[in-house]
Amino acid sequence: MSQILVRQLAPEAHRALKARAHKLHRSAESVAREILESYLLPDSGLGFGDRMAAFWSDADLTGIDLERDKTPYEPIDLK
Repeated sequence: MSQILVRQLAPEAHRALKARAHKLHRSAESVAREILESYLLPDSGLGFGDRMAAFWSDADLTGIDLERDKTPYEPIDLK
């Protein structure tokens, strides 16, 4: 992961960041990361399942069985 150092941040912005982090019970770093990512990265508005479906939408799935295995899960006995 890349790192960034923000110099000369206005004291008001720093206080607001710390206040938001405190309100959310999170670190200032995680709140700053979320703010930057939400502003800089395009929001597709799609969830994970929608993105996976879009990714595979043009795939040739002939001959592939996509039926869910409904066999109940049996946990391993570790005794």
